[in-house]
Amino acid sequence: MEKNKGIGTVYILLSAILWGTAGIFVRGLDSFGIHSMQTVFCRAVFTVLFLALYMALFDRKKFRVHWKDLWLFAATGLFSIVLFNYCYYRTMGLATLSFAAVLLYTAPIFVMIFSVFLFGEKMTLRKTAACLAAFLGCCFVSGLFEGKQSFSSAALGFGLLTGFGYALYTIFGTYLLRRNYDSLTITFYVFLFASIFSMFLCDAGTAIRTTFTNRGALFFVIGMAMINTVLPYIFYTNGLQSVSASQAPILATLEPVVATLFGTVLFHEPIRLNGFIGIALVIFSIILLNVQKRRKRQNET
Repeated sequence: MEKNKGIGTVYILLSAILWGTAGIFVRGLDSFGIHSMQTVFCRAVFTVLFLALYMALFDRKKFRVHWKDLWLFAATGLFSIVLFNYCYYRTMGLATLSFAAVLLYTAPIFVMIFSVFLFGEKMTLRKTAACLAAFLGCCFVSGLFEGKQSFSSAALGFGLLTGFGYALYTIFGTYLLRRNYDSLTITFYVFLFASIFSMFLCDAGTAIRTTFTNRGALFFVIGMAMINTVLPYIFYTNGLQSVSASQAPILATLEPVVATLFGTVLFHEPIRLNGFIGIALVIFSIILLNVQKRRKRQNET
């Protein structure tokens, strides 16, 4: 069991690393005039196409779902993908990017609270400390403490909904795994519904035409679908099989650290002292979540 938890932790960390590449693809698509919800739509559509092709060729049984569970897939697609992205973009439009990023990572707090009531998990001191360290680390990495922040009540509301929507993927994903659905099945149907819902929130026709008439745009959409969506969501969902719902989003806070490092290497964005402090806090939270497992193994041997 401990070995499975170790593998699950690796899966969650891999998903965070791949999610951290989002800025590369978002900036690339933005240069071709594909913005915000159009990016969400294209990302969802290509994710569905790739997964449908793979499942059709290698395992058609993964298309099978019970009709009574469709509402769970639909709710996950609507709230965890579409609502999450919509509120995230709205927050960035109403406040600073650092403010939006920090409220995004209130997700572990939401998940920790939900997990106590929904899954009977204990809110231990170790989990609470790791959650607070990860959140504080994100505050430092995002540059929140580098200047005065001003925001409206609308920005605060949309920002909290961003964290709430992000948290719901873990909650819904845990429920679906407990109903014995494969991670491929979950990812496919979640993004199928996300593509349907997002289609009504953007100019989908223009996004599709731009994608297929520009090789560069097509390259970025394919890359975003495979590297930033298909693989990390499958890794994350697989990780939820052995990592508790309250721990998974804390481990995933490695994402802004990776995004910061990519920004430094690829876009020459400098890392200040606060950034290094934040990176250290996030890494500390990950170690804190895993140190107890190592002690258990030592005691058993």
